[in-house]
Amino acid sequence: MSADYGNARLKILTTRTWQQWRKDAIRKVVQNPVLLEPETDGKLEDLIFEADILFGSPSIPPAVLAQSETLKLVHVGSTGVDRYMVPEFQQSGIILVNSRGVHGPTVADHAMAMLLALSRGLHEAWDNRRHRKWDAKAESVVNLPGKTAGLLGLGAIGLEVAARCKAFGMRAIGTRRNPQQSELVDRVLPPSGLNQVLSESDFVVCSLPLTRETHHLLTISEFSLMKPSAFFINVGRGAVVKEEDLIVALSKGMFKGAGLDVFEEEPLPAESPLWDMPNVIITPHSA
Repeated sequence: MSADYGNARLKILTTRTWQQWRKDAIRKVVQNPVLLEPETDGKLEDLIFEADILFGSPSIPPAVLAQSETLKLVHVGSTGVDRYMVPEFQQSGIILVNSRGVHGPTVADHAMAMLLALSRGLHEAWDNRRHRKWDAKAESVVNLPGKTAGLLGLGAIGLEVAARCKAFGMRAIGTRRNPQQSELVDRVLPPSGLNQVLSESDFVVCSLPLTRETHHLLTISEFSLMKPSAFFINVGRGAVVKEEDLIVALSKGMFKGAGLDVFEEEPLPAESPLWDMPNVIITPHSA
């Protein structure tokens, strides 16, 4: 049954283009909505001043969204909402909701793809291909059964990663704010168990959100605890890692390599040393 807003038609704006299945889903719960989209109906930065609801991942600064007198709710298409934690938006009265859990399987697949690529040396094979170099180094391959995956964050993404790791015969340990045990994880520790997870793991997968507590949680001190043979994968938030320390740790061989989908500054600046590191896989926040 759809909601009836009387004579007022609810105006719902997307940041991209409305897919037909989304239109159908909205019309099942909202009677006769006005579905706005950029380009077709005007510029996004103008449409926010007539829409009631904004859905998607707007590039418009939250402080500007806060100036809209019509916006009542912003539904972001991601899990992270750290960019909205500015006074102007927080004081605007606009309701903010995220899409927690929706992208768990997709992001976990991406993390696992990085884990597999690093464990099989596919990043090295790709570089060798570019140089037409045949180099069958067996020592670059890490067999996964029996290896330990350390999961920093056991929310929707972390648990999905755990399930995939277990399917490959791996052991899974991790940290969680509420250290409730899970059948998918061999051992769940509170956040204070971070150092223990780092020192035990062959693969560290970070899916933590960015909060005051997690900002620059991982510095040179934490990276120094990792095994020299371990890999680090980040599909959470870039600023959870102190990036300059990550670069130092990688350059000094504190651990073997990294798969990075998120960064402190995005897009990752062209001058970042990470681009030239042969033991690093980079994806553009596409997980």
